[in-house]
Amino acid sequence: MITSYEVFVPAVMGSGASLRTGLKVRELGCKKVLVVYDNGLKAVGIADTIVENIQNAGIKTVCFDGVLPDPPDTMIEEAAEMARKEAIDGIIAIGGGSAIDSAKGINVLINNPPPIMKYFGVQKNLKPGVPMVFIPTTSGTGSEVTNMCVVSCTSRGNKDSVVSPVCVGTLAIIDPDLTVGLPPKMTAATGVDALAHAVESLTGGQSNPLSDALAREAIRLIAKWLPVAYRDGSNIEAREQMILSSMFAGMAFTNGLVHLGHSIGHTLGAHFHIPHGIACAVTLPEVIEYAAKTEYKKVRMICECLGVDVAEDAAPEEIGAIACKAIRSLIKSVEIPNIKELGIPLEAAIKVAPMVTADTGFALVPYRITAAKVAEMIKAAYDA
Repeated sequence: MITSYEVFVPAVMGSGASLRTGLKVRELGCKKVLVVYDNGLKAVGIADTIVENIQNAGIKTVCFDGVLPDPPDTMIEEAAEMARKEAIDGIIAIGGGSAIDSAKGINVLINNPPPIMKYFGVQKNLKPGVPMVFIPTTSGTGSEVTNMCVVSCTSRGNKDSVVSPVCVGTLAIIDPDLTVGLPPKMTAATGVDALAHAVESLTGGQSNPLSDALAREAIRLIAKWLPVAYRDGSNIEAREQMILSSMFAGMAFTNGLVHLGHSIGHTLGAHFHIPHGIACAVTLPEVIEYAAKTEYKKVRMICECLGVDVAEDAAPEEIGAIACKAIRSLIKSVEIPNIKELGIPLEAAIKVAPMVTADTGFALVPYRITAAKVAEMIKAAYDA
């Protein structure tokens, strides 16, 4: 088998690593940077502390604090216009996937004309942007080490992605201290997002030995430490292990890619405005049960990583059912709501099935299924 591996983003990791931000940005030769974050991080003081650290290194800062969840294309284009006018030579993103995706989208538009929707899909010939430093404050998206950004297209009412070297960070600064204050619900939602990245990259058609190894370790860490971090957010070991698992899962899906779970998640998220991690998690048990028909060896690995025994002579359907139950148990342990509990009517949820099959990631499913089968999976997960 011939496979290819992506080169990952260099990372500085450890408690207090964010205090080196100014030094690292100066080493990149930046003189004036755009710092991207949301109002919540400013309110708790994280953004201001890092901005001050950058300024103390002799670097000018321009701040964009208008990051929104599921970043809309219009917001990214507004921020990119600011970046161009200010003639910035670097971008620092502080926050979760929304902040980091926003920074990537801004970088795409630094030297390529808007709108960003022109660049949805795989882009190999974009003009390069500027150095980017990513500082995650959640343990879920893994965006700090991926080569893509997810954007909400306001004119189409859906989500799409730009996949390009321009979306690859120059450096990731991984500081678990920044995740200590993350509320339980956000800890859970981002944690199951990382879980989805890991199990989908392990079972998708683009998996390879490297992505498999990273995915398996991510699943093991999440199974052990997500419930701990959820119950005790001040447990620094749990926070360290979760931010590490998030990065591993991000590396895994950069190489192995995700499939049906994220296609469903993107569609539910765009139509019902629910958090991305939760949208990907609500049908994840059913998605992996479906994958077991052809990827039963990989699904057996998932069971092993979750600490669940599977008989040596178990049939693919049995392996899938065991994995489905184990994943749902982990998701329920951190109180992720099902579709019914999210207040979405069953009929409305089922109606999105044809749009799931039109999602870009659907091309990567383990084997082809119809929209009717997707609807069955949504129905099975509805009040599970």
